[in-house]
Amino acid sequence: MSIDYSDMAFPKSTRKKRRKHHKKSILKTQKGICFLCALLYDDYSPQYTEDHHILFGSGQRELSEADGLKVYLCRAHHKDGPEAVHNNRETRELLCRMAQQEYEQTHTREEWEARYKKNYL
Repeated sequence: MSIDYSDMAFPKSTRKKRRKHHKKSILKTQKGICFLCALLYDDYSPQYTEDHHILFGSGQRELSEADGLKVYLCRAHHKDGPEAVHNNRETRELLCRMAQQEYEQTHTREEWEARYKKNYL
């Protein structure tokens, strides 16, 4: 039995939204293991992690997603701690440099600069 929503002021759409297919990260990252804990402290212990788009703001999050420029980070390295990428420019630029190096394995530096408007190397 389906419910008729046609008499509502804002009827619900009958078609389903298409799910976005996200590209896998081009950096060696694994859900449940913080990329920066592993890189900086050789700590591969399982923990809660969040997606971090390496390039964000000014429409770059979508480009970052499309190119696989994302990593999994613990809360201390993502938003909360002194080394968090959203609080610490050095940490953020470290990830940007690594992302650019990996991107340039299959693309040119000119393509990177045309797409992301900044050179981190």
